[in-house]
Amino acid sequence: MPLEGVLWGAVAMLSWGVGDFISRSIAFRIGGPNTSLLIQAIGIALPLVLVAAAYANGSLPDVDWGAAAVWAPLSAICLAGGYMSFYTGMHRGAVSVVSSASSGWLAVTVVVAVAFFGERVSAGQGLLLAVVLAGILTLSTQPTTRSGASAGFLYGLGATLGLGLALAFMDKVTEAAGPMLAVLLVRTVSVVPTFLFITLRKEDVHLPRWGTTLLLLVAAGMLDASGFLGFNLGVEAAPIALVAPIASAHPVATVALAVLLLRERPRLLQWAGAAVTIAGVIALSGMSAE
Repeated sequence: MPLEGVLWGAVAMLSWGVGDFISRSIAFRIGGPNTSLLIQAIGIALPLVLVAAAYANGSLPDVDWGAAAVWAPLSAICLAGGYMSFYTGMHRGAVSVVSSASSGWLAVTVVVAVAFFGERVSAGQGLLLAVVLAGILTLSTQPTTRSGASAGFLYGLGATLGLGLALAFMDKVTEAAGPMLAVLLVRTVSVVPTFLFITLRKEDVHLPRWGTTLLLLVAAGMLDASGFLGFNLGVEAAPIALVAPIASAHPVATVALAVLLLRERPRLLQWAGAAVTIAGVIALSGMSAE
């Protein structure tokens, strides 16, 4: 049902938005690569519990292991690269810029789904997709540095490419293995390239000591996994071209928290971007529910 896809997309949006905000303070404390690895690893727990419960009550769907073996590693590698870029940007740039710029994954995911996987969008839906993307990109505008790029913006663009491809490929994993097992497979495999990258750079991998940082890390990992589960449940019920724009509006929640708690001050253009994004998502959701 399209409406069900809209609701699950909203779950993904809120989970990722709050998780992104929390992850910024973690990245400052333990660095971007460590944050990326640990959030991916911790996020395995939630889908693992759900898959185990589904297996126990006999509701786990049949799995096309051949297709899963192709698409899960591709999605995982792209996810690892996107996460590495995203959390490094969170460490070095403004949370409102990095989170917003990274949400350009919407364009990558939808283009891949339409061009290669046979998804279809109407003219009206295509227009609203463009409106949402324009709002997100406007949200990412920030005063430039000497290099001419907003702080964290380039890292956000790197995350856009990695996450966009990862989520497009994950749709194929979901077709092969169901939404919960797909998240478990991709997140488990994505830990490997991330760990190898950190090891090759001769950086230490360590958990923070028990305290606020560890609690925040667990919360961010669970929220991140919840976002992926919501996204996958959404694309199981509705086309990815309808769910992705709703989920990709997560910077609205992130920016709102940054304004309230970190006292970041978006420019007028960013406020306009937030308004356009919200309006586009609402309109698309209404169209999807019809």
